[in-house]
Amino acid sequence: MQVIGIVAEYNPFHHGHRYHIAAVRQRYPAAHVVAVMSGSFTQRGAPSILDKWTRAAHAVEGGADLILELPFAFACRSAQDFARGSISLLSHLGIVTHLAFGMEAEELLPLAEAAAMIDSDPIQIRLHEKLGEGLSYAAALTSVLIDCADVSEEVLRAPNNILAIEYLRALRTLAPQITPIAIQRTAVRHNDIRLHTGVTSSSSIRTSLNKTVPPWDELRKSVMPSVLDDLQRTHHAGVPSLDTLLELLRYLLLMTDFSILSEIYGITEGIENRLIRSLESARNYEEFLLKVSTKRYAQSRIARLMIYLLLHLKKIQAARFDADGASYIRPLAFNPQGRKLLRAIKGDTTLPIITRVAEFLSSDTRRDTAPLSQLQQMLSFDTRATELRLLTRGRAADDRRRTDFITAPTYIP
Repeated sequence: MQVIGIVAEYNPFHHGHRYHIAAVRQRYPAAHVVAVMSGSFTQRGAPSILDKWTRAAHAVEGGADLILELPFAFACRSAQDFARGSISLLSHLGIVTHLAFGMEAEELLPLAEAAAMIDSDPIQIRLHEKLGEGLSYAAALTSVLIDCADVSEEVLRAPNNILAIEYLRALRTLAPQITPIAIQRTAVRHNDIRLHTGVTSSSSIRTSLNKTVPPWDELRKSVMPSVLDDLQRTHHAGVPSLDTLLELLRYLLLMTDFSILSEIYGITEGIENRLIRSLESARNYEEFLLKVSTKRYAQSRIARLMIYLLLHLKKIQAARFDADGASYIRPLAFNPQGRKLLRAIKGDTTLPIITRVAEFLSSDTRRDTAPLSQLQQMLSFDTRATELRLLTRGRAADDRRRTDFITAPTYIP
């Protein structure tokens, strides 16, 4: 049985995502498709525009068979950790034969060669030298690969290519049995905020939703009807507000001792002092990111750090999660073929399949992480991330009580 894995955010699901799944099925007509999807917060540290169950259902309607949640512990992380966590989860399923991902590059081989070089001693030495010069990890890695690998700067500057390299790197060390499949992106880049007819970027859709009156007629041409309905409902009730995250952070830093801050993952080199100083004058979320970010601390890194602070993710917890990988398999949505996949996974995996969170964790027990198992700690961050996202919804939203403790996976016949 061929099972194609996909790593995605679907924030929100659009025709470009549909094209990607269709391209996979065209190459492998008899294959099943399982996607690992970020939950309530994205890789860049922002709340998802729609809740994870809704986005997962859209993905199944758009061609996937089974959608699994990528735990928050890996979803809201750097490209390297995001890729490693995703591949760890796909590998633990025991049935995935291929990994399909998009890239801007014309050929996979140069990216595969670059991925094979990253963990070599010469590259690691030069990488740490660049980091010592004050560059961010992404900038340092790009600089080193430009000098040492047969990949152009233009190729390395494309975000999907960098992520593709990290997928290939993770496959080499965690899941060499999984074969990579590259689907070349021929349309708009993922961070293009201009709305295009047909295939457009998720960024452009989210930007449109922040307008008082979104261009619904144009959006109708870029997403499935069910997605449009849910976007309209969300816009009416209030889309997640990044400025709300800023206000929550103001209160947190006002009340938290410095000794506790130093335990939080991502707090290094006195960055907490820069955060506090910037909060005093920043008028909104975007201005705050601009004030705090530096050559070493990119805006996306600061955005993620805000979430680590708000959810109290400690360095020691992140280290343990990274060392062991995913602790469970959590379905969000599936169709009849996806149900068959879950049966097959159950026979091959060593991880528990969680369909009811309450069987593993309660809202009371998650408050004290000390006695919790690693699985429970990882799961508790998923549940808190869901509720933090709900706090960013300004008005009384319809999904106010759609939490992990009462929401079951969605079955789409």
